[in-house]
Amino acid sequence: MINTGDIVISIKGHDRGEYYIVIDCEKDFIYLADGRLKTLDKPKKKNKKHVSRLGKSDEFIDIKNSGDNFNDVKLKYLLKKWRSKCLNQTL
Repeated sequence: MINTGDIVISIKGHDRGEYYIVIDCEKDFIYLADGRLKTLDKPKKKNKKHVSRLGKSDEFIDIKNSGDNFNDVKLKYLLKKWRSKCLNQTL
């Protein structure tokens, strides 16, 4: 099950292979942002079936719940940090 704060990869569509953080969830759709092309102000609406869950960003949840100013730069940083951590684990 996909929830807010999850890190997902797109497996269908023209954005296949892109990493995103789930910003919001609805019944069949989720809203995704990567801080670059899909920002927090204009997230991508995508069918839940078209993404694969990779993990959870606890930092995203903590920052969002604390009320701190969360922006696209921090979002890009979280995704970059998560990708490098996963890459180091596979090497």
